[in-house]
Amino acid sequence: MMQDTPARVTAQPELSILVPTYDRDIRALAAELLADMAALPAPGAVELLVLVDGNPALAGQEEVLAMAAALGLAAGFALAPQNLGRSAARNALAEAAKGGHILFLDADSLPDEPGFVARALAAARAAPEAVTCGGRTGQRCPPAPRDARLFETHSRKREWIPAAERNRDAHGNFLSANFQLRRDLFLAAPFDARFTGWGWEDTDWALRIRPHAPLHHMDNTVSHMEHHTDAAWLGRLDRSVGNYALLAAAHPEAVRRHRLWPLMRAVRPISGWGWLKSLLLRLALWPALPPALRLKLAKLRQAMVYAAVIRD
Repeated sequence: MMQDTPARVTAQPELSILVPTYDRDIRALAAELLADMAALPAPGAVELLVLVDGNPALAGQEEVLAMAAALGLAAGFALAPQNLGRSAARNALAEAAKGGHILFLDADSLPDEPGFVARALAAARAAPEAVTCGGRTGQRCPPAPRDARLFETHSRKREWIPAAERNRDAHGNFLSANFQLRRDLFLAAPFDARFTGWGWEDTDWALRIRPHAPLHHMDNTVSHMEHHTDAAWLGRLDRSVGNYALLAAAHPEAVRRHRLWPLMRAVRPISGWGWLKSLLLRLALWPALPPALRLKLAKLRQAMVYAAVIRD
């Protein structure tokens, strides 16, 4: 059950900002979003909804309601009784939203510039039929520590890029960390809840939404404020193989055009060589090597892990 501020109970917003979290304190993000909302000519045009995804140990998140009430703004908060997962948690927030448009934000984000909410609202009004991706950077996050360079190197190459570059392959560069669209369009094509854990649910969604709406990128970025240690990120890549198998089964032609697929095919004959995967893991984690080289070794190992499970 979503707890509401009085403002949300009485208002019909244009835009709902949806933030699911499991273990990330969202109060700093909420404070910046609410400040942006308060600066709007019509603050009631936007509501903020937060869902703690089945983690009662994450204390204090309901304070977003008091923060919003003090400003006379619309907000809602819920604690899921059990962990829903990344896909189902977003779907649940969309169901609870009142806005005609919804904006999904990852909990480990902070807007790069004041006026983030105003720009998102303007985009919803200017291109109501489109899926609009605001983008992600690392500009507000301090440099990664020595044991967390791989994800930062990957992000600089694949994610922290301007809208003009992202629009060259709009669907291929889709990230679910910061995007918006009509609520009814999303409810007709929600995230596939079979994708659990981390990875590939956003790629699946972008492929499924493609026939139904244009997708474009704008520069209304948020910074990713969390460092993943190299070991933890490589573990996530390993565990994402099940989601990639779902993606390959649902979109075989698209997956065969994916940049990882040729490498998977090349290493398939040796994908069972456990000693080689162990060696690649040690090299990818060796901080004396340049991060760009370590990332290539990590991707080679990822291709081997995937190829051992996924066949043509």
